[in-house]
Amino acid sequence: MAQPVDMASKRDRPDTGRPLLLKLRDAALLAPAPYREAATTGGGNRAAITVVLTAALGFGIATCLGSLLAGSPITGLLVGIILEPLVTLIAWIGGSALAWAIGARLATGGNRPRGFWPVARALAFAQAPNLLGVLVALPTPYRGGVWFIARMCLLLATSTALREALGLSGKRTVVTLLFGAAAYAALLVGSFRLLAVFGISDVTSLSGGLGW
Repeated sequence: MAQPVDMASKRDRPDTGRPLLLKLRDAALLAPAPYREAATTGGGNRAAITVVLTAALGFGIATCLGSLLAGSPITGLLVGIILEPLVTLIAWIGGSALAWAIGARLATGGNRPRGFWPVARALAFAQAPNLLGVLVALPTPYRGGVWFIARMCLLLATSTALREALGLSGKRTVVTLLFGAAAYAALLVGSFRLLAVFGISDVTSLSGGLGW
């Protein structure tokens, strides 16, 4: 007699053979499996960097489209497709480093991470909601709502990533999240403010504020 299949547990079980796009989808839906797999499977650093760069294109494409409509296609390509993903990559590394440093101190027993990269890989998948940023190109009445939803999903995904990578309790996850988010936001804002000094200031990621 066939045994019933627990679909919930099957969905949450790490599957290293699944395509990256499906993992990104599950990460955006806050399924624990992609985060747990990223934290425990070694050798996925290159994939993590790919995830961050791909997710950053959500807001990057919106920036590119906005510049195109404003008659500045070259600026749009430079900022939206090249600079925005690179700056997001820097912010991810910095935010992950502080989250790892704080979280490693708060984690207990066997939950202590072996190094920086397991935490960074999990947090890379937490960037998946940034793909919603492409909808910021919608007309003004909808732009703020899309930005807010994307950032709230980003915070929830980051909380899931930290919990799976570090095995923290709720309160310790919040503490780690706050420090990591502060570092991420500071690096992102600082980098784009520096670009603004050189006349590059039209960046969708900064529309209305920041979150992580």
